[in-house]
Amino acid sequence: MATTIPERVMQETMDYHALNAMLNLYDKAGHIQFDKDQQAIDAFFAAHVRPHSVTFASQHERLETLVREGYYDDAVLARYDRAFVLRLFEHAHASGFRFQTFLGAWKFYTSYTLKTFDGKRYLEHFEDRVTMVALTLAQGDETLATQLTDEMLSGRFQPATPTFLNCGKQQRGELVSCFLLRIEDNMESIGRAVNSALQLSKRGGGVAFLLSNLREAGAPIKRIENQSSGVIPVMKMLEDAFSGPARFIWRAPGGRRGLSPCAPPGYSAFSGYQTGKC
Repeated sequence: MATTIPERVMQETMDYHALNAMLNLYDKAGHIQFDKDQQAIDAFFAAHVRPHSVTFASQHERLETLVREGYYDDAVLARYDRAFVLRLFEHAHASGFRFQTFLGAWKFYTSYTLKTFDGKRYLEHFEDRVTMVALTLAQGDETLATQLTDEMLSGRFQPATPTFLNCGKQQRGELVSCFLLRIEDNMESIGRAVNSALQLSKRGGGVAFLLSNLREAGAPIKRIENQSSGVIPVMKMLEDAFSGPARFIWRAPGGRRGLSPCAPPGYSAFSGYQTGKC
């Protein structure tokens, strides 16, 4: 009777997710396979980015089209001589920029780059986004715009998410982030916090709430025992405010936090809270 020997069947060409996952596996010499991450970047561009990118005959045509179709803010570009703008884009693309990790490339194209209004095709690469951010922040100063472009391409300077995400776009939120708001132990303060969550998320992102002033679950209210419901219901209200009536497209997801710098009664419920789990 013939003996069957099991063999590992490998695809001739691994997709970018599989290549990236090989970072978790050691090679025969016991080393992390960093080269697989670089291969994942190449595969990601070949299989996904390039086929889903809109191409233009020239940079001039690209800018004219994106302004006319309502993607780029002409007020940003109008501060500069158009010849300088074209040279700056050319300078950025000639820099030889390459993503250092697959995760960086994946995050940029899923969360930051300018896409068509239906969200299906890419209108920018990293060099284009960097150039538009530099042109916006420099406000007409050609020297500063060039310096900012070089700093971002080198990785020495990276603006905050709302700034990098929104600069130069005609349909955008504000260039603001990182708000810490304090919630006091009363309904008026809780109501203001929910409204603030809506308004700040609409315009920018990065909102955190200090919850340590709220009394724990079961604490008395006006001397009546077991009346307080604790911080979890407040966190649920804030969660609904962040994700409920509007999907905030002007910021990257995940920019909200509930903070408690100490460990009050009921802290275990606070620390174990997960979206949709309580």
